Amino acid sequence: MLRQYHAPRFRGGDNPLRVGVIAAGSIYYLQNEAFFRDRTGGRAICRTPWLVEAFLNGTAGAARRNRDTGRWESVHRAGRSDMARVRSLRDRRIVREIAVRTLIVHDDLGLWQQPTACPSLPDAGHVREARTARALAPRRCAA
Repeated sequence: MLRQYHAPRFRGGDNPLRVGVIAAGSIYYLQNEAFFRDRTGGRAICRTPWLVEAFLNGTAGAARRNRDTGRWESVHRAGRSDMARVRSLRDRRIVREIAVRTLIVHDDLGLWQQPTACPSLPDAGHVREARTARALAPRRCAA
């Protein structure tokens, strides 16, 4: 995905798909866990830049019940992107999956190579039309 849809932190304005604030193509200096756990406020190490390549579809755990077996199953959902795929620009072979909330923290701390612009909003006319059609459709009463 080029954009993160239904994000917890999203752009304001007319944004029915809740496009997130992290754009694909953004470059961050990812820090290890020791940086965030250091109580004295350690210095950031900005040696290896990481490029955000794409956002992955999310997995909703125990989201659907299988009628045949009676067990709960996990479901992959498009548009629920809570993980991103990043690639090291220092050694292009290293690819990692990282939580989007971690990228948002890095963005808030200013650990980016260049200021990141919010991703553009897609044409959401079809979303509005579908919602309007559902709202105007006659409702069936249960018999």
